[in-house]
Amino acid sequence: MSKTLSCYAFETLINKLQTDSKKIPLSSYFEILGEDSSKLPASAPLFITWNKNQSLRGCIGTFQSLPISSGVSKFAINSAFQDPRFPPIKAKELDSLSVSVTLLDNFREIKNANDWTIGLNGLKISFELDGDYYSGTFLPSVAEDEEWDKITTLYYLLKKADYSIAKSNVAEFYKNGLDEGWLKLVKYDGLKQGVTYEEFNKIRNEI
Repeated sequence: MSKTLSCYAFETLINKLQTDSKKIPLSSYFEILGEDSSKLPASAPLFITWNKNQSLRGCIGTFQSLPISSGVSKFAINSAFQDPRFPPIKAKELDSLSVSVTLLDNFREIKNANDWTIGLNGLKISFELDGDYYSGTFLPSVAEDEEWDKITTLYYLLKKADYSIAKSNVAEFYKNGLDEGWLKLVKYDGLKQGVTYEEFNKIRNEI
């Protein structure tokens, strides 16, 4: 996975926060890092995650396949300024930020709630109950980073979808939903790479 995309996410944020800054193109980061752009897909679903002092500061993405350059640029801004869980990122926070870009691929619907691997697969859930629609997702790194087992991950996935349930009922809920066909569970792969602001700034200064 390419550090170039993470640098470009930071570049986009810098350009937004510092209006006098001239935006460096994505191609310049590929060149300075010696990375081959042809090894990445031309377009892909993707998520941008900002962290501050190793704690989540914003994460937004899309399951729609977008051109890499415009997709990273768009969601670097969306995740920095439009995540409803957090206030918009400010320039004074830059020194404490890191960013990661995750490209998504290989989506497969599964019929067994345990048919996925922690650290390898992301999960996307969707279902409708009593006239209400629920959906949510966790990127492949979430369960591993949080040190969750599978049942804990599945429990928090329901909470992410804004559905309340006792943890003791989670296994039965998934089994019934998958067996009866009203619950859809999809696993997917993700390629992730990130940089800290310090790393990004050193690379930027070389351009």
